[in-house]
Amino acid sequence: MKKFLSLVLALVMTMSLVTVSAGAKDFTDDSEITYKEAVDVISALGVVDGYSDGDFRPDDVLTRGAAAKIICNLILGPTTASALSAGTAPFKDVPVTNTFAGYITYCSQQGIISGYADGTFRPTGTLSGNAFMKMLLGALGYDSSIEGYTGANWQVSVIKQASGIGLDDGNDEFVGSQAVTRQEAALYAFNMLQATMVEYDKKDTIVVGDITINTTSTRKDVENNTNTDGNIDGERNGDGLMQFGEKYFKDLEKEDATDIFGHPSSKWVYDGDDVGTYANEADATYVVEDDDMDVGQVVTSSSYMNYSSSEAKDAKYFLNGDDNEVKSSELVAVGDIVEAYENDNGDVETVVVSRYTVAKIDKVDTDVSTAESRNGASEVLTLTDLDGDNSNDYYDKYDDAEKTLRGYASSYDEGTVLAVAFRDGKFGDEVLASYEAEAVTGEVTAFREDETVTMDGTKYEFARNENGTAGFVDGITSNFDFDKEYTIYLTADGYVIGVEGAAGADLNDVYYVTGVYCEESRYNANKFTWYAQAVSLADGSASDIELDETDADNALKAFINDEKTDEFTVVNGLYTFDDDIATAWDGDRDYTVYGFSDSGELNTNLKDALAMDDTKFSTTIVGGGSGKTFYVDENTQYLGVDDYADDIDTVYAMGGMKGTPSNGSRVIVIADQDENRDALYVILLGSDASVGSADILYAAGSSTDKVGTDKYVREFWSMEDNTSEDITIDEKLSAHGFYEVDSIDEDGVYTLKDYDKTASSIDEDSDGIVVEDLALDNTDQIYRNALSGSIDNVKFDDVSIANATIIDGRSNSDRNDSVYDREINSISRLEAALDAVRDEDLETKGTVEIDLYVKDGEITFICVTDVGGVAKDDGEQESGELDLTGVENFVCNSNIVTVDLVGTGKIPANYPVTVTLMKANSTEGDAEVGSKEHVNETAYEVNDWNNLGQIAIQESGNYYVIITIENEDGRVVDEFTSNTVRFVYTAQP
Repeated sequence: MKKFLSLVLALVMTMSLVTVSAGAKDFTDDSEITYKEAVDVISALGVVDGYSDGDFRPDDVLTRGAAAKIICNLILGPTTASALSAGTAPFKDVPVTNTFAGYITYCSQQGIISGYADGTFRPTGTLSGNAFMKMLLGALGYDSSIEGYTGANWQVSVIKQASGIGLDDGNDEFVGSQAVTRQEAALYAFNMLQATMVEYDKKDTIVVGDITINTTSTRKDVENNTNTDGNIDGERNGDGLMQFGEKYFKDLEKEDATDIFGHPSSKWVYDGDDVGTYANEADATYVVEDDDMDVGQVVTSSSYMNYSSSEAKDAKYFLNGDDNEVKSSELVAVGDIVEAYENDNGDVETVVVSRYTVAKIDKVDTDVSTAESRNGASEVLTLTDLDGDNSNDYYDKYDDAEKTLRGYASSYDEGTVLAVAFRDGKFGDEVLASYEAEAVTGEVTAFREDETVTMDGTKYEFARNENGTAGFVDGITSNFDFDKEYTIYLTADGYVIGVEGAAGADLNDVYYVTGVYCEESRYNANKFTWYAQAVSLADGSASDIELDETDADNALKAFINDEKTDEFTVVNGLYTFDDDIATAWDGDRDYTVYGFSDSGELNTNLKDALAMDDTKFSTTIVGGGSGKTFYVDENTQYLGVDDYADDIDTVYAMGGMKGTPSNGSRVIVIADQDENRDALYVILLGSDASVGSADILYAAGSSTDKVGTDKYVREFWSMEDNTSEDITIDEKLSAHGFYEVDSIDEDGVYTLKDYDKTASSIDEDSDGIVVEDLALDNTDQIYRNALSGSIDNVKFDDVSIANATIIDGRSNSDRNDSVYDREINSISRLEAALDAVRDEDLETKGTVEIDLYVKDGEITFICVTDVGGVAKDDGEQESGELDLTGVENFVCNSNIVTVDLVGTGKIPANYPVTVTLMKANSTEGDAEVGSKEHVNETAYEVNDWNNLGQIAIQESGNYYVIITIENEDGRVVDEFTSNTVRFVYTAQP
């Protein structure tokens, strides 16, 4: 019998789905798959494939053509199904050459699928849950006409039957009208494998005189008298009925098993290979909320699972492992997950306790040995506790499952904090499951010692039992400082398992002092004023702070020497200032400062070069000694200081900086006192610090939007990876060009400076070079995908552009008025533009102007800024009155979009009119749905061009059209973009 069920989180299911075999396919996006058991089994059967890049893409929408393929793979098997072909087109929009033509033909002939009233099938259209369920029911033997799967209310009949036989089991949020995703399709197909097939008694027609009597056909379950009975239904001796999997996948078996946690489970085997072992759904689940309970009380208490003592007397209890049987008196902790499984009599047979603790990925090493690689490994991951005191190595994949970091995801990286279920609950033992812990950072506003912590108004419970938090929470659980921020790490159920001092503490009052110097008064000889050259840790700005050289409390007084008034005296230390009095700063009990010897000398250097995206770095002690490893993240602040006095150069950033160690370089690290491996602030001295090669940006786009006081947003391209994004800057820019990041403040606002590293000669040794306004005037200048020869006073020694990102920086109006109006985004179009500007028929020939960036001897980025040349005024538009002013009757009927033109004058004969339908998308960018070209052999008035387009939509959304009129030579003579209109897609059975 079913007992009281506490809140069941999705994690309880996903964390138990443990796959330990070669039968199931490992997809690169496994962590994004919700229905793991279904996807593993269905992909092992070859019914649903992954992609060539290793992804499964679980949330991609299933198309109607792909659904037909799934049905054929289920019924015929993937090998036979792949040989299907179509002798004739099954539907008017499915030619025999269509990838899915054979599948669609078969399913149509079997009565499993149907098309639309207009004779189309729309293979690329999305498929609703109801429609896919109808296909699956057809494959199971259900007759559409008998069962009422036709007519206006077909969906009601379909979902009632599908739900009744469990085709939607596992998806509690099933909505039949929504499009099916790939993993949902796998789930429903998986459920169909376990569903019983049906057949019908013969339907007879009897004629008596003038009366015709049709007998009603009776549906019944298909019997199974073969040796496959019991393969799928789970009954020891079979149930005598034919499940779909027993008929079509005779080598597929489902066995009772126990997983590594101890859950009663289902083990799937296909053709002798294990696909995986997956926990069954528990009959009762409870996430422990009280700290004074044992597991037996959870099961029998009337406030929790409410089983009677007699129902639970023979239960076996397991804690984090099928080999770790415990007594019912075992204390459980707040946040533990307790699951109870009943036998056929309703008595509790098995109780499983799952407990998660925190662990940090300290290192990810891709340099695996040959032996490790042969065993399936590509990464070695070192797990430690938050302090780094304990550690153990695991593999991303390995033939020995006990050495595998189960739950591994491609997002796991150095510094990632995990919630881990270790066997027997012991850190460093076999990992039964893992996932990325939720991190919450904020100020502590209240706490109850060893019980709760309130952060920014939200109260969180510590994992604990009646003996406290020891062994359950890594980090402090009392004596929080209300003036500081902390980061807590939570299980999926929201319980605290780890606490760290947070990054980003306020260090605005601290300065790095490079040295002191003095200036003589212009009016009083031998009267000197002393200054400290100080770099603010708040923003990296250098300033000169006047000092009181007479005050004994001035910590910089020791560096002031009246006999060295003409020298800059080096200090190299951290200080705070109260007007003109300096105080040495050593962390003030809140921070730990690394980088100084006992005598105050700088003695620490980077061990290796620091990169922008590093999540940790190591240091060495100059002259000998043990260095230290520090973790950094997006909140870590960086300051780079090169040289001093008049030659000082500083750079400030948050979240990353690049630095290179040398004999004279040093590093200072400011860490949280409680979590001294987490770097809050890194000061790079003499390390050629910069914001990285990503600090070279190209200003693209045609507008700069003001978003606040001294805040402007504009599109920039990074020369590091040739990707674009909108960046907030502190001044308005209106022109294209290359810039260097000077600094990034704590709000992410960039300060830029011009980048003008140029050269008159460029070859394979050139790096970081920019050329602006380079005028190309001959197609010979591009030879075998390289720039060659002297071009606009710059010599190019066959510098490759083969891998360059090419963008068109012209505005739409400039393109429309140009002799080459196509978007230039490839080498071939760049060459075509050069041909166009040098055409003999032009009134005036022109050039193609570009800006470019050279990295490691190759041109990696090109922006086209202008395409010159003037065309002859040859009266191409005949009457000269052609003016396309708009559109009307922009409508969608039966998912087909049409539009009428509005304007004056005639469109000449043989002038192509192209209608391009676009779908507006504010987040991912607008997408072209389709285009249609219309040409008439006779000139017609603009207003006579009606019912154009005839383009199908596949989903609801906001749409607009672009109308383009070209002359016979392909030059655009007029263009119009309509307003956006919302169209609703109407699904068909």
